[in-house]
Amino acid sequence: MIASPPRIGGLDVQSWGDPQDPVVLLIGAPQGLSPDWRRWVRALVEAGRHVLLADALEAGDEAAGLRRLLTDISSRPAILCSAQTLAAVVPALVVTGPALASCLIVAGEAPVEATAPLDGLPILTLDPDAPADPGETADAVILAFLERQAPREALYYQAGSDPRTLRDALGCFATGVTVVTTQDEAGQPVGLTANSFSSVSLDPPLILFCLARSSSNLERFQRAAHFAINVLHIGQQPMSGAFARSSAERFDGVAWETWDTGAPILSGSLASFECATHQVVEAGDHLVFIGRVTRARFEPRRDPLLYFRGRYRRLHFA
Repeated sequence: MIASPPRIGGLDVQSWGDPQDPVVLLIGAPQGLSPDWRRWVRALVEAGRHVLLADALEAGDEAAGLRRLLTDISSRPAILCSAQTLAAVVPALVVTGPALASCLIVAGEAPVEATAPLDGLPILTLDPDAPADPGETADAVILAFLERQAPREALYYQAGSDPRTLRDALGCFATGVTVVTTQDEAGQPVGLTANSFSSVSLDPPLILFCLARSSSNLERFQRAAHFAINVLHIGQQPMSGAFARSSAERFDGVAWETWDTGAPILSGSLASFECATHQVVEAGDHLVFIGRVTRARFEPRRDPLLYFRGRYRRLHFA
């Protein structure tokens, strides 16, 4: 008895390879698979990839159908689509982008402007009749691209090796994004973007953030008796970028207020915590600022701005 194809995102899918391997999702493959696609599936499976082929997406609702499919796949897949179906794929990825896909491979000629909205998503446009290098097969180009953008093997860091590898490993811990603020001795507002924020204790109410010794604002925070931490929501991504830049005009055009201590509270933030500086701990190339929360406010109807593997993300509900 032949088992029915599994259903993912409400669609029947065909599956090849080990489900524990990194996923490659085929969208828009010809009925029954053409020789090129069959060869690519075989090469992908032999190279340690789990290949999924979805039935045709519901006509008129392709983008929403693809988003549902990506949502239900257990890991971020690489997407391989034909140029003919790119128009259905792009609208879905404009919304989800790197949050739900690791990269995109387009088989066939596609105009540059067609993929322009997918800023930040690694894209390979592949003409099967014109390999990137003479003598290099299309499936070899695909596999090389996948190894760069979605490696099969886990990466390792050992003491003394490249610190970038450790930084990338730390980036696997998804965080929220905050703007940490204080008022300097001249009464001027000070602020910077930070994702090294954590709660410490409820009794007493303590929270912390970390600040690099190289920060130009380090001494101002060291001298301040109070600071505030403002947790950003998805609509405040531009604010995160503004406070991450080296500029004296970070507060220009930003709505803010003060409560009891003078530390700037960014209006409309997902949550804001006003703190008295409780302790400053030296820790390698950073200082850890522990604050005792004296006042807090939060907005229960907004979603957080997230940061994962060096990119901004949106909350995804499983």
